[in-house]
Amino acid sequence: MRILLIYPPIENEVSHISLQEIDEERGFLPPLGLLYLATYLKKYSNFDVKIIDCNVDAISHLDLPGSIIDFHPDVVGISSMTHFLVDAYKVAATVKNISNKIITVVGGPHTTIYPVTTLENPNIDYSIKGEGELAFFELVSALQKGVTEEGISSIKGIATRFLVRKGTTDTDVELTRIPDLEALPIPDRTLLPYRKYYSVLSHSTNIATMITTRGCPYRCIYCDRMGKKFRSTSADYVLNEIETILNLGIREIFFHDDTFNVDKKRVVDLCERILDKKLRFKWDARARVDCADYNQLLLMKRAGCSRISFGVESGNQDVLKKLRKGITLQQVEKVFQWCKELQINSLADFMIGSPGETMKEIQDTISFVKELKPNYVQFSIVCPYPDTDLYRLCIKNKMVLEDVWLNFSRSPSVDFEPPIWNEHFSRYELEKITRRLFKEFYLTPHFIFNELKKLRSLKEFKIKVKAAINLIHS
Repeated sequence: MRILLIYPPIENEVSHISLQEIDEERGFLPPLGLLYLATYLKKYSNFDVKIIDCNVDAISHLDLPGSIIDFHPDVVGISSMTHFLVDAYKVAATVKNISNKIITVVGGPHTTIYPVTTLENPNIDYSIKGEGELAFFELVSALQKGVTEEGISSIKGIATRFLVRKGTTDTDVELTRIPDLEALPIPDRTLLPYRKYYSVLSHSTNIATMITTRGCPYRCIYCDRMGKKFRSTSADYVLNEIETILNLGIREIFFHDDTFNVDKKRVVDLCERILDKKLRFKWDARARVDCADYNQLLLMKRAGCSRISFGVESGNQDVLKKLRKGITLQQVEKVFQWCKELQINSLADFMIGSPGETMKEIQDTISFVKELKPNYVQFSIVCPYPDTDLYRLCIKNKMVLEDVWLNFSRSPSVDFEPPIWNEHFSRYELEKITRRLFKEFYLTPHFIFNELKKLRSLKEFKIKVKAAINLIHS
């Protein structure tokens, strides 16, 4: 059986989390979800598996049919996030236009919320709710054996039209989750053009990404990460994966865990092992300020950590409380000061347009950014995403008059405008404020001079110049 996994061309994004014209030159990161699927299939089956990352290879929707026909797949798996659902559905339509006999399967964060609703699209045969490695493997194995759709419907995490006919709802489908992450093989990055991936923030001309934990134990009102069950891999497992990456000649790694430093002992163990083995590479991670301390940051720095992203969200404590962030401004100040002392680059994530936020609270955030002096900052417009408490509150307060995300899932359109928390600001006002904040931070002589000092290559210079031009014209 021939299985093709596709990360869609993102040409019809509908996200308002950050401004698209500012986001354009952030770079390309590998689709780790598809890498995990492909590696699992190749280890435990004799299927012929291929991944296409349309974005890094500049494959448009118009180009895609040729790539699909060349491979002659029996099954096509399509990655889907809510903000590029239009593109995922276009890929499914492309596949079915080539041959209605090709089985289409869609998975990712979107189908985790809407597994049954997704099947209202006639071009999609199956969808996956939750983490897909085992579920997808069991699905394609069952298809190869000719198992009936009723039999396939018993696979945990798989939504089928048999279940639809039985009246199964999105919430009825059981979430699939990998209990032991170390049962998964280390992703085979050679299945993708791994030398093409980079970030505007990276020091190197190409980077790799890793996920060493899944799930998030925190209760932020604006987020849902496939449930709250937190799982992690051991320092030994992580170290083995790092060494496979370094053997490819890559010298910079982004740890894309939701929160890298939840388990403090694990962070210490990992950093000590990196130092013991004298591994030389730069890395960054996403972390929480309330899980950090000076000794932890010092050890991370010694082990090669060059940048940490912290979700700060607001410079006003009352807004943080409404977001259920669970941190204090004093904790933020302390951690950012430690990063300065240790010369770890810091990135502060802020959200604009939170519940209860007026211009006064936004001014508190502006003042707080100036006080913190992070190396980088990200301003995002608050978007009540589906299956979050913020979205449920949005519906309860009649900020939307119907379930707009459910409607979008049934009939996605590039004209769709994601909801905002419009208590005090219109969409236009929030976009205007966010653009101004980006420009006030990044288009200053101090920031530009510091970035020029860090440049290591002509490619890095070109990337950052293009990003600056996009910002100026936004």
